[in-house]
Amino acid sequence: MNIPDPSHAAKTSPAGSGRKRSQEATRAAQAAALQLAYDLGPERVTMEAIAGHSGVAKTTLYRRWNSAAAVVMDAFLSELTPQIAYRTGQDVRQTLVFALEDLSAALDAPRRKLLRHMIAAAQSCSVLEQAFWDRWIAPMRQAGKEALEQFGVSPEAAELTLDLLYGAFYYRMLIPYAPITNTWIREIVDQVS
Repeated sequence: MNIPDPSHAAKTSPAGSGRKRSQEATRAAQAAALQLAYDLGPERVTMEAIAGHSGVAKTTLYRRWNSAAAVVMDAFLSELTPQIAYRTGQDVRQTLVFALEDLSAALDAPRRKLLRHMIAAAQSCSVLEQAFWDRWIAPMRQAGKEALEQFGVSPEAAELTLDLLYGAFYYRMLIPYAPITNTWIREIVDQVS
């Protein structure tokens, strides 16, 4: 999945300064934000706390991100994105199985718990809701549509397929009444594709 780097960490500082932004500061801020989110829940993470735990000045944080939610989401995605890139299979079914199996494997128990917290917090925090959409859902949907359209699936059918599969996946993740197994993933893909 090709998710653009939402942290903008690789960009240079505003014109005229001639200094590149420190990758070390970005990594420190993301690591602190992610640890705070695991420890406290994402809705309780503040820029002050990230600055205090990372040693990165609050002004530096605000130059790179507009909210603590954005830092948490960037940190989460920096950790997760390489593991969930869409792999093209031999056909639509195999591509979908790869996508869901890779997502399931990447979402180990602590990440699933954090993602559940982020989804819950997004219901009452518009900043986190927007960060969640911009940095997680929209890019994943776009990558999924592109992956399916390679096989001649119409944009409308691709959207419906993604809704059905990821809806089932997130339902089982949010209300963990049964495990998400590779067998279940293959069965659900067979029902939908």
